[in-house]
Amino acid sequence: MELTAEPILQANALLGEGAIWDHDRQVLHWVDINNYRIHTFDPRTNSNTWVEVGEHVGTVVKRSKAKGGGFVVGLPRKFAHVDAGGKVSVMAELKETEANRSNDGKCDPSGRFWCGSMTFDFTPGASNLYMLDTDHRLHHKLDKVTTSNGLVWTKDGKTMYYIDTGNNQLDVFDFDIATGDIKNRRVAVSNKWGGYFDGMTIDSDDNVYIAIWGGGKVLKINPRTGDLLGTIKVPGAKNVTSCTFGGADFHDLYITTSGEEADREKEPNAGALFKVRLEDAQGMPAYEFLG
Repeated sequence: MELTAEPILQANALLGEGAIWDHDRQVLHWVDINNYRIHTFDPRTNSNTWVEVGEHVGTVVKRSKAKGGGFVVGLPRKFAHVDAGGKVSVMAELKETEANRSNDGKCDPSGRFWCGSMTFDFTPGASNLYMLDTDHRLHHKLDKVTTSNGLVWTKDGKTMYYIDTGNNQLDVFDFDIATGDIKNRRVAVSNKWGGYFDGMTIDSDDNVYIAIWGGGKVLKINPRTGDLLGTIKVPGAKNVTSCTFGGADFHDLYITTSGEEADREKEPNAGALFKVRLEDAQGMPAYEFLG
């Protein structure tokens, strides 16, 4: 598979990240970490709106309507709820230094919020991975993390894949869907294709799609065999940060990029939002926070 994504919104994001599809509204939510914004893109009208949260916002997930709706986000040293108007309410405080901020995160199949951290200067091993349970209790899951990034779960909910960009590899854990426990960490795939593993998503066949920071592409990989199944080029944007399946049938892959410090002559689409149609692959609805 060799495909090329198309820029659909010249967002000029400093650090686009955290793409997640809202199936109820048929819109894409994503963040610009360094502009402190949660964005919502409507592909039907090509319109993009945002709310300001006042701090670096590492990722965004939906909170279920039954629990009040809105978003749950990772902010520096805390997880918070953000309502439609941008009001921020702290849900959990993180024991992180001022050198750290939250980075990528997602909800697991049981509706818990997972999110990790990183230092602003990428200090090796100085960060963590957390899980906010549906009862709002915070659980520390991993330490000695450098840049906590992509998280996905297999269709049966028994396996969790995780990226620490500092290791530049895809790790795999046995996952207990009832408790959220993770164990038996091992390497699934090491990056031998250049750039750095960043955010990712997973399809209904349990193949992963990994955004490549510094590589201008998304790689489709079978994590069970380590085989490269395809490449999606992201033209005019070197630093590719996250991706997610969306559209009414979950055959569209949306991709975020970073525009910070980009050479605009060489990277005219840096910071843009991209999309590519994948006829031979289908995603799954994003899990919501159920607490």
